[in-house]
Amino acid sequence: MLTLEYDQSIHLQSQVNEQTNKYNIRHPRRNKMSSYVYYNPNGYNPGTGIYASSQIFTGNWENELEALNFTPKGKTTDEHVNAADVDKHFDGEDVRYLFNSFKSEDGLSTTTEIADFWEEENPANFSYTNSYYNSPKLAAIIDWFQCEKTRCRIFQQQPHTTLDIHTDFDNQRGNEHGETLRIFVQLNDMPGGAWFRFKTEDTEVSINLQKGQFLIFNPDYTGHGTENITDIPRNTFMLVVKRNEWIDNLVGDKNMKFIDINEVVANQNEVIAA
Repeated sequence: MLTLEYDQSIHLQSQVNEQTNKYNIRHPRRNKMSSYVYYNPNGYNPGTGIYASSQIFTGNWENELEALNFTPKGKTTDEHVNAADVDKHFDGEDVRYLFNSFKSEDGLSTTTEIADFWEEENPANFSYTNSYYNSPKLAAIIDWFQCEKTRCRIFQQQPHTTLDIHTDFDNQRGNEHGETLRIFVQLNDMPGGAWFRFKTEDTEVSINLQKGQFLIFNPDYTGHGTENITDIPRNTFMLVVKRNEWIDNLVGDKNMKFIDINEVVANQNEVIAA
């Protein structure tokens, strides 16, 4: 027998059918048996949903962040898109939004956009930059994600700035190389004031990530924006990746999982030395 609590006052006696999650319950006020079924949610849908990770990177990589030079995003090759960026307060020359690339189309840390805005990003056409090779801990965070990647860059949002909720065209450019997702990794502590804002077909949420925590979503179908109301810049990895089975299987941890980035770097060095 299982006792359930209802409205903190009514106690129901039930018999559980574990195969169907169906509970045959005698309700004390109705004095009859009724069937109740626990709904089993499907969970994260990579095509339309948002995954806020139960995995969190831990460690100190602030010295690597401080060594980086950040520059404005730059404009795209499409003037209509540039005009839309201005409308959403994300002009490519705006110094409130700065970037440093760890993987780019020409291998330069100052290149954040692609040569042809309307061409699907092919992972084979992107190269790691000096920022990647000079930042072993930050590079290890990128490498932890076992999926193909195109652009990998740090987005530094300056204090008291808001990037409006919007969608992008990553998958509308094509899916020959796979479905495109984005991964955002929070790189510094922002207690109480730096938010990721999302809107889907049935959900609207604002998330203040822990340092080292990450989000995964499809940028075409998931509205996304950011707001930094603190007095310090927020640094976030923005990884453009191709969906695979490894990403789909990230979900389902019953407990939070902490990933020591120093151990990740040490393990990588052992593999290289071997």
